[in-house]
Amino acid sequence: MVDLRGIGDAVRSAAVDRGVTVAALARASIVEAIGPRTDVERPGHEIAIGPRRRITKLTLRLPIADAERLTFMAGHLGLSYGDVVARLVREAPLPQPVAEREADRAALLASNDAMAALSVDLHAFLRLVHLAKREEAEPFAQRLRKMDVAMQAHLDRASKVLSGL
Repeated sequence: MVDLRGIGDAVRSAAVDRGVTVAALARASIVEAIGPRTDVERPGHEIAIGPRRRITKLTLRLPIADAERLTFMAGHLGLSYGDVVARLVREAPLPQPVAEREADRAALLASNDAMAALSVDLHAFLRLVHLAKREEAEPFAQRLRKMDVAMQAHLDRASKVLSGL
């Protein structure tokens, strides 16, 4: 916080005239006062985040309704404000809302549980079929074995997807 003493109104007016915030005006003025130095980070300079991702801080001025919409959208999607804006700028698709992703995950988990139970029932049924008329039941047993293999493959793939969510 900087005590502007008696120049507060003039500073705010100058910031409005330039279309910037008081903070942005102050930073630019301070950098200019320091002069050319290599150890001073200039406003808008990129900030390194992680080994490969470079980001910069950006301040947006939005109408209140748009800012509220951005806040709602980010929360609804489970993203930061910056991630929402970056996706919109890149015209990248936005993810499903968090609630829908969680509902899809729950439905997939329930489906996997049902498929696993069905697989157990199929194995039990196949054992009973083999005890009865083995030769007559063999074509059906082969088809059921193929279905069981497909169900196991589905469960394996679905488990990998679920572990990544």
